[in-house]
Amino acid sequence: MIKTSEEINLIKKAAEISNSCLPLIEKSLKENITEKELRRRIGRKIRSQHATLSFQTLVASGKRSSMIHAKPHATDKIIRGIGYIDFGVCYRGYRSDLTVPFIKGKISERERRIVEITLKAYDIAINSIKIGIPCWKLFEKVDNFLRKNGFRMVHSLGHGVGKEIHELPYIGKPSKKHLTKKRKKRWKKLKKINFQEGMVFTIEPAVYVKGLGGCRIENDFLITRNGPKVLSHTKLIEV
Repeated sequence: MIKTSEEINLIKKAAEISNSCLPLIEKSLKENITEKELRRRIGRKIRSQHATLSFQTLVASGKRSSMIHAKPHATDKIIRGIGYIDFGVCYRGYRSDLTVPFIKGKISERERRIVEITLKAYDIAINSIKIGIPCWKLFEKVDNFLRKNGFRMVHSLGHGVGKEIHELPYIGKPSKKHLTKKRKKRWKKLKKINFQEGMVFTIEPAVYVKGLGGCRIENDFLITRNGPKVLSHTKLIEV
């Protein structure tokens, strides 16, 4: 979980290449573009910088964005409404993981609320990260906020990144209903993990409403002795 300085530099480079895709995404969203075409452009931009994709880029707009992992990962659908782009870079074996939320065109008040609540949850999360606190408590704080607003976290709030796209720390809390004997044993170990200097992880709150749409924002963070430092710079894109 604790990365060396060399590992941190490689992850920073992966995040830097990811960040270079953000202006391309914003420019592309201003066009009459399909999910597939946007996905293709992101892949080409990443490969042009001697890197590869961490995983298959997911582009989901409109009702498709109500799914955590929309399949297929992109379609011939013209992008409209709310949605998100989940992508990552692998550079010399180390990875980044980002999700860019967007609004394209006019949206309903219900859709606007989905986006606003997600962004507020993100602010609560990043402002609450502190060395020494249990990772699951951060999840609980954000989940409590979402529940007060009629939603809930349906996946973890975040996870470590490095050689694998999903590593420790696990920033989540399992449902008591699904805790088998084996999972209880694993959870006993996971709940003891606290935020520590040298950890690199994602923060990715989200809200999904079936039949309407969803929003997710995700960035990569490094914990330093002075607190969390954001490595990637995704934000809401509205065109």
